[in-house]
Amino acid sequence: MNIKQRYEQVNLLGGRENLSLFQISDIHLWYSTRVLTALRSIVAETDPDIIVLTGDYYDIPAGARNFREFLLSISRRHLVIFIRGNHDSIYGSNVSGLLAGIPNCVCVEDSVFRYRSKAGHFYNITSWKNRKSLPAPDNDVNIALIHNPERIKEKELSNISLILAGHLHGGQFIFFTSRDNSHFPGNLLYRHCTDRKQIGNTTLIVSKGLGDTLPLRWNCQKEIVRITIT
Repeated sequence: MNIKQRYEQVNLLGGRENLSLFQISDIHLWYSTRVLTALRSIVAETDPDIIVLTGDYYDIPAGARNFREFLLSISRRHLVIFIRGNHDSIYGSNVSGLLAGIPNCVCVEDSVFRYRSKAGHFYNITSWKNRKSLPAPDNDVNIALIHNPERIKEKELSNISLILAGHLHGGQFIFFTSRDNSHFPGNLLYRHCTDRKQIGNTTLIVSKGLGDTLPLRWNCQKEIVRITIT
């Protein structure tokens, strides 16, 4: 399966860091596990410090069970931090609960996970919903995960350095990308239909994702995002 690996670099610590994040979003699994097999290979090859998941992993319960097996596999060697998307709650807690209780796999919807990098820097990672629990940045870096970036309130970004999002799928049809990095025509409906943008001192990175409930795309390749924080 052809998966684009998109590379982003974010300078948050003046070049004193080399932290690798691997963002996976919007897989929308049904019965097939082809994409999960491809992802396992990419994870093994790239060996990221943290795997970050930003929602919409399955569209049916069978997809949730397959995704659980994927998480059990990759979390044996890699720290996984995730939030749920709107599709992940459709079937209730019995299905969404399949993503809970996996060793080394942390849901941050209602909590802040503090991570220390190999270089000795601290990162506070949580969901946008739980953003008010983030401490003042001081010497730490605050990262928020959100499924739908359209819910971002720009007046509440003062203590967040990086936001990772999904949901928009790049608009699924990209006729062209404008000078400000917005994808047309998706940007007519969604203000954050982009790969990346700067909102004050906050960097927003939006994944186009790996799947679609309606499997129609044009000039909008399915992707994972490999992020290096420096």
